Amino acid sequence: HFTKVDVAAKLYSVVQLFKHNNEQVQISFEGESKDITVLADPEQLTQVFNNLLKNAIQSITSDKAGLIKVRIRKTDKEAVIEIEDNGMGIADEFIDKLFTPNFTTKSTGMGLGLTITKNIIEITGGKINFTTRKNEGTTFIISLPSDN
Repeated sequence: HFTKVDVAAKLYSVVQLFKHNNEQVQISFEGESKDITVLADPEQLTQVFNNLLKNAIQSITSDKAGLIKVRIRKTDKEAVIEIEDNGMGIADEFIDKLFTPNFTTKSTGMGLGLTITKNIIEITGGKINFTTRKNEGTTFIISLPSDN
């Protein structure tokens, strides 16, 4: 169900929820906390942000002070969202499989989170990609067509 969504407000509220429920991980938010709109399904955007933040938290090993940086900015044509963690990074052999259905590196879960996330972003007309460095972390970058 596509509607005009304030993606900045949606992202900000999801970050606040995670920030208060994960004391062991510091989560920062940079950028506008409102007034960046896209045409999307608001529930699906929440699912995307929940999944990426949950994955970021799970990627951080217990021997490290967890840090997640969430950024949003608006360009002329799109909203750009970055979710950066200081987790273990993605091993080279998994990079090409990351968005594949039923692929997981975890002992629990169905391996559908990133597949669904990618589908939601693409249905919305956007793109998702990532950069990663082993033992340093991963940054997921989402770009969504702007509605204003």
